[in-house]
Amino acid sequence: MQLSAARARPWLCALLLMSLPRAPAQADAKVGAGTTVFHEPGSNIHMTVLVPQVDADVELTDGFAMQAAWTADVVSGASVAVVDAPAEELDAVTSATVTDMRHVFGGGLRLFGSKSSLSASYSYGFENDYRSHGFDLRARTELFERNTAFELTYARAFDTVCDGPGAPEAVLKPRLDSSDGCFEDAGDEPEPLRNERDLSLQTFQASWSQNWTPILTMQATATAQVLSGFQVNPYRAVRIGRTAAQEHHPEDRARYALGVALNLWIKPLSGALQGRVRGYRDTWNIRSATAELAYEQVLGSGMRMRVRGRYYAQTAAVFYSDDYVLAPRGQYFTGDRELSAMRIALGGVQLGWSIPADDDGDVLGAFDAFEISAKGDLLKHFFDDFHYDQVKVPNDVALIGTFALSAAF
Repeated sequence: MQLSAARARPWLCALLLMSLPRAPAQADAKVGAGTTVFHEPGSNIHMTVLVPQVDADVELTDGFAMQAAWTADVVSGASVAVVDAPAEELDAVTSATVTDMRHVFGGGLRLFGSKSSLSASYSYGFENDYRSHGFDLRARTELFERNTAFELTYARAFDTVCDGPGAPEAVLKPRLDSSDGCFEDAGDEPEPLRNERDLSLQTFQASWSQNWTPILTMQATATAQVLSGFQVNPYRAVRIGRTAAQEHHPEDRARYALGVALNLWIKPLSGALQGRVRGYRDTWNIRSATAELAYEQVLGSGMRMRVRGRYYAQTAAVFYSDDYVLAPRGQYFTGDRELSAMRIALGGVQLGWSIPADDDGDVLGAFDAFEISAKGDLLKHFFDDFHYDQVKVPNDVALIGTFALSAAF
């Protein structure tokens, strides 16, 4: 069995994409490289994801730059194959091996002036059971002596998901047992064993950054996303009566989020207090709130430390049930624990070192800037209404570690 890490843990992507440090914007060339490790233990239900990443931004001429990036997901572990299959202990929970590797290659162009920039990028991702084409457009401008900045982003993705053969009714459709045969020519087969299902995503985002005083800054962000198409995990089944059917979700979903972040510089301590709140709602009737508080301390000689805590809480999707045999919720059903009511607590620490320049302004004799960063987070899930039959969720703790380098020439 094969499964995309991005689809298994949608919130994980956001954590990973923010892991690498960024080199100063005034450099002619910037490169970054790093690796993030996500590990979720849980006896016979466990998951490990290794995410290496490399990116580069090169100024070709005055006002014109090019970007390139590569990232991968290396996934291994075991996940639940049939949710709510009869089980009184963990060893009886039906699980299936998960192994997969995803590659994403991307590139883009950026036009910029002294206070404004316009960029466009494209990416292509592939794995055994998934294909994705995506592009994004981004415009940014700074006003009022750079104290105010506005940014608009539009992203579009065209994904194709491998799925098994169809069925007359959703409750009769079996889960996909493996990715064997995905994206292969069916030849003369009268009934192909693998089908390709489409998923379209559009994302709109606007942000406003403001320096209110020399020590207080703010950023407000509004995001909307529209999804249309196949949005289930094809390898996961849900017990419906005496049979198990592949989970069945609505094909349309719209998501909306508003967030505000504040940074306060505390001069006597040479540190910054950072706070962020975010509210979310979607058309599956999931509502969530996030609050984060962090403190970043300058330690001297280019070193800094940041500690943070985050709390997240959400309601369940309108069609979610912990037992569809006894409590069905209409035509849709899901085995995704992250569509149930849940809470997440996260705590972490990050260390960064910007290596100081020598008397000639060089760093390590070759760079304009060089930074090393290491980060560790502990994440804990609390599931109020999700079980594997009579078994509570065993894999509700995760460890996330990141090590990254960035350099500017």
